[in-house]
Amino acid sequence: MSTRLQPHSYSPQKEFLPLILGKDKLQKKDIGKIELFNAGLQNEIHKSDSVEVAIRKIVRMALAAEFGPSLVKAKGAEAMVETIVRGIMADNTLRKQAIIIIDKFAK
Repeated sequence: MSTRLQPHSYSPQKEFLPLILGKDKLQKKDIGKIELFNAGLQNEIHKSDSVEVAIRKIVRMALAAEFGPSLVKAKGAEAMVETIVRGIMADNTLRKQAIIIIDKFAK
């Protein structure tokens, strides 16, 4: 019996934008990660950044907040970051959400 791979569309259980903007109830363990993410973006995102550069900063900060800064600095992490950035840039909904986050944090 052969098994064919069926196309699978990613459907997140919850969107990340409401969490960033504080519109969802968070579990205690997630509050610290969101606070770290928000604080990091306040220092990193600038109005002079292109959308792609700002999204790259968002992705790095999200990975650092979720898994620790050592993951972002690990060998091979840049390829992972670039893949995620391309995915966000290619998806209209994710790109719009990223632009809202950029607008919120850009100095």
